[in-house]
Amino acid sequence: MKNETDVCKDANEVLMYLGREALKNVIENAELYPIRGLFTFSDYFHEIDAYYRCCGYELGVSTGWKALNDLYKVTPGELTIVTGVPNSGKSEWIDAMMCNINEREGWKFALCSMENKVQEHARKLLEKHIKKPFFTARYEKNVECISKMELEEGKKWLNETFHLIRCENDSLPSINWILKLAKVAVLRHGVRGLVIDPYNELDHQRLFNQTETEYVSQILTKIKCFAQHHSCHVWFVAHPRQLQHWGGMPPSIYDISGSAHFINKCDNGIVVHRNRNPKLGPLDRVLIYVRKVRNKVMGSIGEASLLYDRITGEFKDIDDELVK
Repeated sequence: MKNETDVCKDANEVLMYLGREALKNVIENAELYPIRGLFTFSDYFHEIDAYYRCCGYELGVSTGWKALNDLYKVTPGELTIVTGVPNSGKSEWIDAMMCNINEREGWKFALCSMENKVQEHARKLLEKHIKKPFFTARYEKNVECISKMELEEGKKWLNETFHLIRCENDSLPSINWILKLAKVAVLRHGVRGLVIDPYNELDHQRLFNQTETEYVSQILTKIKCFAQHHSCHVWFVAHPRQLQHWGGMPPSIYDISGSAHFINKCDNGIVVHRNRNPKLGPLDRVLIYVRKVRNKVMGSIGEASLLYDRITGEFKDIDDELVK
């Protein structure tokens, strides 16, 4: 202060009115001009403290199956790659997990599912939610199907829980288009999870001089940035490349068509596998192989076995069914 009312406008006035020692103190105690994009850990101390106190969903939420609790938790801001041979139950398993998380945590989801008709996807989700078949029982006699009242209640649940990302014409969606709409779903509707299913059905806008490996790396980086910035978990389904002379064994995430970046860049890597050979075990068993977990606090590599109910599409813990 030059006097009781005026302040010094620059270093020269500080020197003139307050002296050399005052100017020296100003320089030594000056705050550095903030540079956009450059931070110190102190800028994030509030987040570190919240993480230490395990606030919110920072340590992930359960998938709803005890068999997976120690292997895989769903954490906002992470990317999970899911693969498996065709008809192994990848999409069905993700649907069942979303139903579990919504029931336990109230999460909402955005769905970009190119292989499902809307009515078919609605049927699968409603069966898992209501735990009854959608149509008059086709699989067994005397199995009660969803009633008209349950259907109306289920439709309200669908509308409140899921937001659909779909092209209104016959074109395929690009990853930029999907993430743009997913951002709106997060900000407007409070969506916590995004499903992109599958990679193979996207509009791949690859530059002519760009390799597929470079392209895959680029889109996975975009997805991870979206997930982290919006605290949204993303499940990205990708089919394995054609497995010549496939013998029924589960594929590796390295088998995904396109690039090894699918395993390198994801936070979690999961293979869903269903037995098709009665000689190798029950046909209603679905194996969930957790092949990668980047954050050891959230889980670990391993495998879990679930029972698949073909009538309702539910996935159940085997121990729970044995108790019954």
